[in-house]
Amino acid sequence: MHISLLPFLIAATSAATIDSRQNLSGSNVCRTIAGQIKGQVYYPLALSSNYNDDLQHYMTSSSARSTCVVEVADGKDVSVVMKIIAATRTPFAIKSGGHASNPGFSSTTGVHISLVRLNQATLSFDKKTVEIGTGLRWTEVYDALDGSGVQVVGGRVVGPGVGGLTLGGGYSWLTDQHGLTCDTVVAFNIVLPNGNITKVDSRQADIFFALKGGLNRFGIVTSIIFKTFPQPNQVYGGIEIYGSDALPDLIKATERFQNENTDPKAQLILTINGGILPLAILILFYDGPTRPAAFNPYNDISGLSVSTVKTQSFASFAKGTPSNLQAGHRGAFHTLMTTGLTEAFLTAVRNESSYYGTLALLNSGTFLSYDVEPFLKYGEYATDSAFPHSSSPLPLNLYFAWDDPEKDAFWRGIMQQSVDTLTEVAKKEGIFNPADPAYPNYALDTYSGAQLYGAANARRLRAIQARVDPNGVMGLAGGFRF
Repeated sequence: MHISLLPFLIAATSAATIDSRQNLSGSNVCRTIAGQIKGQVYYPLALSSNYNDDLQHYMTSSSARSTCVVEVADGKDVSVVMKIIAATRTPFAIKSGGHASNPGFSSTTGVHISLVRLNQATLSFDKKTVEIGTGLRWTEVYDALDGSGVQVVGGRVVGPGVGGLTLGGGYSWLTDQHGLTCDTVVAFNIVLPNGNITKVDSRQADIFFALKGGLNRFGIVTSIIFKTFPQPNQVYGGIEIYGSDALPDLIKATERFQNENTDPKAQLILTINGGILPLAILILFYDGPTRPAAFNPYNDISGLSVSTVKTQSFASFAKGTPSNLQAGHRGAFHTLMTTGLTEAFLTAVRNESSYYGTLALLNSGTFLSYDVEPFLKYGEYATDSAFPHSSSPLPLNLYFAWDDPEKDAFWRGIMQQSVDTLTEVAKKEGIFNPADPAYPNYALDTYSGAQLYGAANARRLRAIQARVDPNGVMGLAGGFRF
């Protein structure tokens, strides 16, 4: 497709800035894009809901009012948009599922690129691979594969998109069997910062490495080809909700599970919640139809108030997680990595949740959760990835939510303070390895470089970035710095 920038460049006073004179139909940049793509451009005053729908994020603090929303239809559209953005130095953002918690990472006041139309899930004839568009959320992928007899290593709860989770690493209910989501990638279809459309696989070792944890710093990924794995028709799992009085027993059971479980098909998450409604949520998953012996430590815990645990399809199980109930607030994720779990460390996590929960009502807080995520030695499946995980680190995910924008700095500071406190506890317990970087999909935007990738990987990423994006086009979008 021929891209005509001349009318725009003549009209603009500088090719390095956006024309600040806006009218109701949007900026000159947006109008230029609209005239050259198969997809659609939407403006703030559009009568359709697409503009607002495409801007929406899991956390309201992650959204921004863009000059326009561009729903790209395919890789050629993305190429057109990238060339115009590069020529005009226009700030932009790329949104897959909208689950990123850092403001500006998938939102902008400039051109907002929505991948929502990139929604294919095409299973190969031999069912060994599937090509998935980055506009899909993982629960949509599981619906598409339901009944096929195969599955992919994807997200665990309702909400995350294919693009962000994979490009950040990707913990899954199948991680103990197959590794992180990025470890199962066969190839990325990507539009590079210069607008070139290409496929990246292991033959392009450097950029293949960079895309496995490096997020949005190397171009716009339009689809991903994943390995598939055999999937039973039925799995066992669901959620159990307990009162906070059950936490001592849940903590002991979780330490036992981490230290005694040897079944890679059995995984779980224990969520310790503070704030307005302190409680505990246990999400159980077994990649088979019946309850395994691995869950025996949880058999006799009192205080169970709600349970949805049952035998069901993988797609049904994935859609039954309650994460969307906590959406619609300002908020953030943050994290630290440990090498194991002890009762003392988990008790400290509970104490953090309880202590900061007492501050919630006075500071617009609505929800404070700490997700404890046990795993086996999944690092044996690790591939050459920007996010290093061959040591099988365990992520602790903090999610705090609040409603007052004036409390953003307060709660983000509290989250770092809590991570610092728990890091010291982990050191005393002998379960902290300073060589394990923070998981990018959970980390606050105050982290960068070696904190996310380790010193050696950060150096390698900077060198790859300099070759792939010498003009810094992807720097016009928010994201972590190397």
